[in-house]
Amino acid sequence: MLHIKVPQSAQDHFWEEPPADSWEFWSFRSQPQCQIGDGLCFWMGGKAVATAVVAKIEKPGQSSCQTTGRFKGGWKVFWRPDSFIDLRRERTDAD
Repeated sequence: MLHIKVPQSAQDHFWEEPPADSWEFWSFRSQPQCQIGDGLCFWMGGKAVATAVVAKIEKPGQSSCQTTGRFKGGWKVFWRPDSFIDLRRERTDAD
């Protein structure tokens, strides 16, 4: 499982729903140590807050963020929205 620490600057945007029929991604400066089908675990404030499953990995230069046009130069790890699990909700539901 690839662990991703979500920086403070990205935490609000992290919870926004992606546009319909699109996949979300995380961009890396260097090649990520994961493969299609591996798990992703997102961390904020020392706690796991979400998980997803890698659906696609892109080398730098293949695409950029549809909304901002950023991240064209990074490696991108994509996941499908249906694989995303909000662990904050899971903890609340268990209470």
